[in-house]
Amino acid sequence: MTARFPHLRAAIVRHPWAILPDRLEAIAEVIERRMEGVRLPPEEIAAIKGSRGPNGSVSLYAMNAAGMPEITAGPLVEMRGQQASPAQGSVIAVISIMGIIAQHANQVDDISGPGGTSTERLGQSFRSALADPSVKAIVFNIDSPGGNVHGVPELADEIFESRGKKPIVAQVNSTAASGAYWLACAADEIVVTPSGEVGSIGVYSMHRDLSVAADREGVKFTFISAGKYKVEGNCYEPLGDEAAAAIQRTVDGYYGDFLNGVARGRGVKASVVRESFGEGRMERAKDAVRLGMADRVGTMDDTLRRLARAKPSAAVNASADEASIVAHDDNGSPQQVEAPAQETDVSVAQDPGADAALIKAKAEADAFRRRRHAHRLRAR
Repeated sequence: MTARFPHLRAAIVRHPWAILPDRLEAIAEVIERRMEGVRLPPEEIAAIKGSRGPNGSVSLYAMNAAGMPEITAGPLVEMRGQQASPAQGSVIAVISIMGIIAQHANQVDDISGPGGTSTERLGQSFRSALADPSVKAIVFNIDSPGGNVHGVPELADEIFESRGKKPIVAQVNSTAASGAYWLACAADEIVVTPSGEVGSIGVYSMHRDLSVAADREGVKFTFISAGKYKVEGNCYEPLGDEAAAAIQRTVDGYYGDFLNGVARGRGVKASVVRESFGEGRMERAKDAVRLGMADRVGTMDDTLRRLARAKPSAAVNASADEASIVAHDDNGSPQQVEAPAQETDVSVAQDPGADAALIKAKAEADAFRRRRHAHRLRAR
């Protein structure tokens, strides 16, 4: 047989993932080796996970006398209450998204060593930075192949809904693939380091048929179950048409969420994302900007210096009821700007009884708010 613990591998790969395929295979291999009693050293596990930083935690940066960014204090959530906070609007919060993304990744840090990014921890850090008056801007430092779909759309929604409160920049340094790109698109702006890549927009699952291998070894498995579909898609028998269709529906559902999330964040139609944003492939920095998948090419230092020089932006408030934007002109005076026609074809309602007109108005306001805020960032 091709695997010592095929049921375990099947459980891993069958779940819908928004991740680079080769990285998922590496995860499955590590778990199989652990089941065989092979304990990899923490540094090897961290290398497989792709982790190099304090994932999901906040570091505060400011410019030194030489005009270079440097850390001014420890992680925000750890320093609060232990020392005085920096002056209002004086620092930039940098939150690392490194390695494989999983909803509860922080719960296994003490078992397998640090690695991967927890969407739970990431959300907590983001909310802390957003609420802290000393933070003038938030930067996500991203180098991730993506990960599990669970927790990603919820966090992306939270980031997107926070636009206009403070500048939010996704700095790709150097990979934002799949689920990581999903999160990046929720920010006001995506900056890709010159050698970086973004994309891999897609969701996949896998079925491994070990029935022939089991027959060869004289092994037969009999499932005793209750529930019509309880054991469908198991790895010890060929995948039936009905089970394949069920898995495909799940993958298609998450893929639709992914497309709509990217479309909303980038201010384009979902059809544009599907047909022009790499079709599952990665795109290099300059090509990503040309295609509209990113806003500019630049390093982390470039982004930190630019944000440090910028004045704290005025809040942008959208009225969902009136589908209009309350912004501020160059003199700081409030002005109302009518929202243009909706540019996205994001699904507006899951509930058939929802007020479609109200939801459409909010979507239009959100799209215009994104474009206006991103334009202000690029103009600085």
